[in-house]
Amino acid sequence: MNAQRRDVLQRMGKTAALAAGLVAGVLRPTEVLAAWNHRAFDAKRLSDALDALGVERPAATRDILIQAPETVDSGAFVPIEIVSTIAGTETLALFVDRNPWPYIARFDVSRGALAYASIRVRVGESSPVRVVANAGGRQYVAVKQVNVTVGGCGDASGGDASAALDGSQAPQPIRIRAIAAGEVASVRVLMTHPMENGLRKSGSGQPIPEHFIRSVSARLNGRTVLEAEFGRSVSANPLIGFKVKGAKAGDRLVLRWEDSKGLARTDEASVSAS
Repeated sequence: MNAQRRDVLQRMGKTAALAAGLVAGVLRPTEVLAAWNHRAFDAKRLSDALDALGVERPAATRDILIQAPETVDSGAFVPIEIVSTIAGTETLALFVDRNPWPYIARFDVSRGALAYASIRVRVGESSPVRVVANAGGRQYVAVKQVNVTVGGCGDASGGDASAALDGSQAPQPIRIRAIAAGEVASVRVLMTHPMENGLRKSGSGQPIPEHFIRSVSARLNGRTVLEAEFGRSVSANPLIGFKVKGAKAGDRLVLRWEDSKGLARTDEASVSAS
């Protein structure tokens, strides 16, 4: 058997194994983390994160709206809402420039979701918040300043250590609310998770190991409509929002998250009428 044929067969075997894991609803940690962009999310500098994502000189635009408070007392739970009116928007990437890890999250809205997302994030210090959108093979950027009185990346309010998951506990159910109006469903999702970034300490002064959700997916009637990746700066108990085209009352919406320890949770809900 030549080397090329052997490589092809090995890749086919890995694909089959992953598919089997998906059918069974169980994925090993190495499979869960395969698609997560380590280089971008591990970057300590904004420039390195942008480089890892292939972002080069995006065009400044007013067609990306960032709604966030100008000033907050605590940076542990900062609500951010993103809307892009750029035609053909495919992805929305969120950054907090001065965070220990600037790359926060990425939303792939190319398969049925509108170019909209809401999320709560940790902001370590007063910083520009920026969103980079990919649309039609081009990149666009918008920036908004957010000021915090107390940073939220390492303080005690950033999460609840007692809520940590250690693999012996079943993850809490995902709370899903989806309401259809016309042909668009507005979805809000609450995931119970400590989202530890590795910077906080327990009451006894011991470092709390990092443990956070890395990926989220949404399927409408069996069709994937949203995929998202999270970094270390998403707030504890992630609360996200998105909008799905072509949804109506009675449709089946399935949400799944997978985290940095290989734990996962899948839940479903029916879309209700407004």
